[in-house]
Order: sequence, then structure tokens, then C-alpha cells
Amino acid sequence: MKNALIILSVIFVSSIPLISAEVLIPEDEFHGYLDSNGIYTVVGAVRNTEDFPVLPTIEINISEDGRQVSTVQQLPAVSPHRDIPFKLKFLEIKSQNIVLEKPNVSFKKIIKPSSNVQIIYDKTLVKHKDGHLTGRIINQGNTTEFDLKVYATIHGKNNKFLDVGKNVEKIDKIEPGQILEFAIYPDPTFALEVNYYSCFAIGDETIVPLHAIRDGEKFDFRYDSTAAFTVAGFDESGTTLFIEGINSFKVPTYVNFEFPRTSDGEKFNVLVNDRQVKFIQSEDDEGNWHVAFDVDGASQSEIVISGFENAHSASLTNIESKIDANADYDALYYVIAAVIAAVVGIFLYKYLRRKKLTI
Repeated sequence: MKNALIILSVIFVSSIPLISAEVLIPEDEFHGYLDSNGIYTVVGAVRNTEDFPVLPTIEINISEDGRQVSTVQQLPAVSPHRDIPFKLKFLEIKSQNIVLEKPNVSFKKIIKPSSNVQIIYDKTLVKHKDGHLTGRIINQGNTTEFDLKVYATIHGKNNKFLDVGKNVEKIDKIEPGQILEFAIYPDPTFALEVNYYSCFAIGDETIVPLHAIRDGEKFDFRYDSTAAFTVAGFDESGTTLFIEGINSFKVPTYVNFEFPRTSDGEKFNVLVNDRQVKFIQSEDDEGNWHVAFDVDGASQSEIVISGFENAHSASLTNIESKIDANADYDALYYVIAAVIAAVVGIFLYKYLRRKKLTI
């Protein structure tokens, strides 16, 4: 009976009468709420009724005490006649006088093969008493797939749309035929109201954009995590970044920050609540830095990431390197000139001495 509470089939939009195909967010699958930490959260699902895959971008506008708060977020690709759920948190909203406006959706047609990774619908797909879901996915294709997420909409009684969830584990890759486990948690606010999960979707990581001001200029970066993060700012030197994070879930998760590269010599260091933590620094194919580390469950974090090199310092370093290189070349020229002079002197000395002896 426990498994009966889970809708095992993906919702197909083709069963709904439509006048014309489009990409939209259904009104009954879009709303905002204050989560268990008091953070205003907007959840919904983008529905692709077209006959081709699309890459959707959503624009969310919120009025808070007459102040407009907006964000634009690109979502993972959506296959034809499928949905992709989304969940956005607005840490900058502090009051409860909030008006969530109708969302805007734009998209572009893409050519992308459907994922061969699928949910395994059997007795291992279980909704637990605390509202969270565990299950398994399998790669039924012939190629390895990378950086995957499992998304789902979460419903209460009478099909009421409550929340959106995605797996808390980081799935770097899944080999052909491989089976991996996943877990999805609702916000604790809805833990006792969850009736079923539906609209399962496999997609890429949802990368959340952030920015900070450094040396008077906008510094854009991104992160991937089920936790939420906001920017406190850079220090005066522009080499240390302060970030605040909240993980509403009781289970640990991770965060992967993606920073644009300023120089090849940047080596980062991470403190979480004044404590040194283990992290991985890597570089992607586009030359961006990635700094990834674990995040404790049900936690609030003050994060300090140091080791950035601002553009001004990088320019000075490059100039100094060129000066040092030129100095090295000048020294080399002096040495070569000295050696040549010595050789010429020895030759002249021997020549004159031989000539004197002959006379």
C-alpha cells in the first residue's frame, strides 16, 4: 500500500486537449511559500507541449512592499510532451507582504537526444513516513551520461501541488547498465502533507546564478546544490568572498561553486563557520574554476572562500613576470657578450704573440 501512494507514470500532456502547442507553466503547478527557514520559495513546472525538445528560461517577478524582485533562470532541457520542475529561493525577501506575479517563459528549440536514464518503477520506489522518497535509476543506453538530476513535483491530498524536489546526491556519471540510488526530500513544512510524487524527470544540473561587486565591477558566478546560498560580498582586496548558506533538509548535501578564472595561479581555501573544510578545486572544459564541498544537514553556514586574484593584481603580476623575463634576457645577453669578448681577446692575444715570435 505504501507504494500505491506514488504515481508511477510520467504525466503525458498529449492526453490534455490543446488548441496549439506551446511551452508554459500551468497555473495549478505554480506558487510561492515561506519554507521552514522563513525563506520565500517559488516552485512550479515548465510544460513542453511541442513535438521537439526545448531549452526553457523562466522569469519570476515578485512584489514585496512595493519593491520589485526579479530573477531569470535557465532550466534543463525538456523533452517533447514532458515537464521539468523548478524551485527557486529568494533569500533577499524579508517581509510577508508578497505578491507573486504571473511567470514568463521563453525557450529555444534544441537538438538533443532523450536521456536513456530512467526511474525504476518497482517496490524500491518508496515514500517514507517523513514524506521523503527513495528510489533507483538505471542507464538503459549504450553511453555514459554525466551530471544528472532527478526532479519531481510533490503533491498532497486532492492532487494539491505542494513542492518540488530533486535528488540530494551528486550524480557525476552513470555507466551503461548501472543502477544508482537517489533520495528526494520535500521542504519540512510539507513533510506530513505529502501524498505522492509525480512528473519525474531526468535532467542536467540546475545552475543558480549569483553575483558580487568586486573593485566596482560585477563578478558573476554560479552554484549547484539543493541548499540555498546568497552573497554577502568581497573584502576590500577583492580576494576573499563571503557567502551565506541554508540547508533546509536534515540530510547532508553538497555545493559546487563555479567561478570565472582570473589567472592560472588562483588557489582557493574554504572556511565554513570559521572551520577549515575539505574541498575539491577543479577546472572545467571552458576554463572556469569549480570549488565543491559537503554541506551539513539542517544547517546555516557562513562561508569564506579566499584565494581569488583580482584583475588588477593579475595584470601587475603579468607585467612583473614580463619585466623579470626581460631582465633575465638582458642578463643572458651580457653573459653572451662577455663570453664573445673573452674569446676574441684570447684569439687576438695568441695572434699577436705568434706574430711577434715570427719577427
